[in-house]
Amino acid sequence: MKTPLPDTIEHRRHFLRLATSSIGVVLTAPMLAALVSSCETDETQPTGPTKTYDVLVTDYPELAVVGGITADIISGLNGDRAVFISRVAETAFVVFSTVCTHQGCQVDLPEAPGANCICGCHAAEYSSTDGKIILQPLSGSATDLPKFASSFNATSNVLTITG
Repeated sequence: MKTPLPDTIEHRRHFLRLATSSIGVVLTAPMLAALVSSCETDETQPTGPTKTYDVLVTDYPELAVVGGITADIISGLNGDRAVFISRVAETAFVVFSTVCTHQGCQVDLPEAPGANCICGCHAAEYSSTDGKIILQPLSGSATDLPKFASSFNATSNVLTITG
């Protein structure tokens, strides 16, 4: 049997190194692409120019007590998608979006007083008092729900929301 020439062995080694390197690049490229795309944010932010909206709190029986929360569409606010209005003190309210920051799904009102608001798409949970993320969705990640500035006039029972 003939022994291969040293030059031929070196060419084979070079070819095998090149082939395995190429395979490695081809196999890791999709993983790198997925890693880079996972760093992108999928946040849905309220849109439109800043404007004020007056809400008569007595129109919402759920807001009669501290800890009460309601969801309603206020024309022109939050891209015409509903907002949560949460009464956090006798004269203080927090207004935040009902649009999940994970993939833009609707976040539901809590099922019981003091419970979290839950996104029906991927089960992300948000605080019903301030919209902070409590439990991340089943896949991906979410951030706190966007808030809207508000002020309350206790004399007239009018909540003014800026958005």
